[in-house]
Amino acid sequence: MLRLRFFQLHLSIIAVLALTACSSPLPSTELPPARYIQSAPEFPDFHDYRGIVDLPIKTSGMDQTAIADLAKTSQIDFIFLADRVQPGDTDFGIAGFTDDILFISGGAFDVGGSRIIGANLHEPIKPNLTPNDLIEAIHDQGGLAIAADPAKFESSEDYALADAMEVYSQRAAWLAQSPTTLYLRAIFSGTDHFLTGLDVRPDANLALYDRMTTGARVAMLAGTGAPDNLNVLGAKVGTLPQLFLFCTTHLIARERDTAPILEALRLGHSYTSFDYLGYVGAFAFFAHVGDAIAMMGDEIHLAPGLTLKTELPAPADRIAIYQDGAEVTSADNTSTFEFAPKSPGAYRIEAYRSGKLWIMSNPIYVR
Repeated sequence: MLRLRFFQLHLSIIAVLALTACSSPLPSTELPPARYIQSAPEFPDFHDYRGIVDLPIKTSGMDQTAIADLAKTSQIDFIFLADRVQPGDTDFGIAGFTDDILFISGGAFDVGGSRIIGANLHEPIKPNLTPNDLIEAIHDQGGLAIAADPAKFESSEDYALADAMEVYSQRAAWLAQSPTTLYLRAIFSGTDHFLTGLDVRPDANLALYDRMTTGARVAMLAGTGAPDNLNVLGAKVGTLPQLFLFCTTHLIARERDTAPILEALRLGHSYTSFDYLGYVGAFAFFAHVGDAIAMMGDEIHLAPGLTLKTELPAPADRIAIYQDGAEVTSADNTSTFEFAPKSPGAYRIEAYRSGKLWIMSNPIYVR
């Protein structure tokens, strides 16, 4: 009898924990009362737009209008579509504005163990092209080529001509963990703690990215991928409403329209934020010397007095500056940080909270 009561008590505890974990399914991202698009700090002619990259919707069970409604609720400004492309496909999504959300048409092509995402596609692309020919075909349409999860490519030559690199992928972070681990963490953790397990610094991809930027200017971004919708005791985990509040890619553009948004991505005027650790409405990482000033993705010449400066929306536990992939300096418990580089290189920022990656910038190229 005592053993039965203990067993019943044990089940009750599990039920309570499960209910607690599932009762607040959205992360605690503190969105403003309404979407307010901020000017980019130090660059008043530009604005900070937050969005989602690498989103396949054909398998989500939602149409583009429903995705737009969800994006408005999550205060998302733009979405890059990326359903897998089959030979002869002409459906790359509806380009332009759907219910005030800017959609960039596109699709994903399987290449050498990973994917090349073509952004701004409008016409079919021949099948069985070499990676370089595929990227050229994307460019011929006025599109941009994004190399997703570069560590999975068989060769770096497969993405050498890409315009951007998706160094972080929520979907890849999910698939890297065992289903049992994910399920148990979903039961016994709240949403924020569950998502913490997906906020993993992409070491291998960052190493490849940093190697690439020693000889070329390549944009860095984060991707979402397909929602997982894991069913945990009747509640869903890994849903689009959760993921839209988890991680966003920010593009610094003059206006929210297809051409300036694509230009911002091409130039690397962008950064990534894991918003469940603190909502990011605007962030700055820039270089200045005399009258010259450069934002993320730009070049500036090494000269006496050159300073790199970062401005965060709130204090980070730690800010680190990397030069060509090697950490050169850091600061703790601050929202601003300055550094005077002594040698050329690609310099970028990583900011952390609670030991997790919060903000990751594109580089400034000191020549």
